[in-house]
Amino acid sequence: GVEGLLEPETARSGEVGMKSRLADGRLGLEVSGFLMDLDNLVVARAANGLPGLENAGQSRFKGVEAQAAWRVRSGLSLRGAWSWHDARFRDYVAEFDGVPTQLAGHRLEMSPGHIASAGVLWAPERGFVATLAVRYVGDRYLNKRNTAVADGYTTVDAGLGWRAGRLEVRLDGQNLTDERPPVAESELGDAQYYLLPARRIRLGAAVRF
Repeated sequence: GVEGLLEPETARSGEVGMKSRLADGRLGLEVSGFLMDLDNLVVARAANGLPGLENAGQSRFKGVEAQAAWRVRSGLSLRGAWSWHDARFRDYVAEFDGVPTQLAGHRLEMSPGHIASAGVLWAPERGFVATLAVRYVGDRYLNKRNTAVADGYTTVDAGLGWRAGRLEVRLDGQNLTDERPPVAESELGDAQYYLLPARRIRLGAAVRF
């Protein structure tokens, strides 16, 4: 329950995977799958208008993750990754407006089913350097009853710089598309969320030793 001591979380999990290096070590591939059963998962829950925590009975997390990294030539690399996650309640009775509701089969809130990313890095020892990364986060439910859906979103990060000896000067931008979707549930109250940080531009310099 929300009040009193919480039961400890316990988990039983398994994972299998494979890694490979091809093209004289320039191409790296990795894929893995996992299954995790959790008992007494601790989740946020409002009580009498105040934030709190409670145990959520039984839950199951399962998924597949894959990634690849290719060193095209000296200084030039490409990376890509994709994951599918399925996080669901298996046995969890929660009260909504005083009515007990069984949430078995519902996805955990704020848990996207698909995440993908791709990036390119140009980083020679000297001279011009550049990075570009695109990340996609799929749709996710905003509530435990799975009645409100947040659409998927895409963000873009990029950077430019110059290397001269040990000195490197960089200009980096994060979330250049200025996406502001909800990404985490707030502990301050029900139906309140933290948003993805807005667009950020940063200029900096570093000295390598």
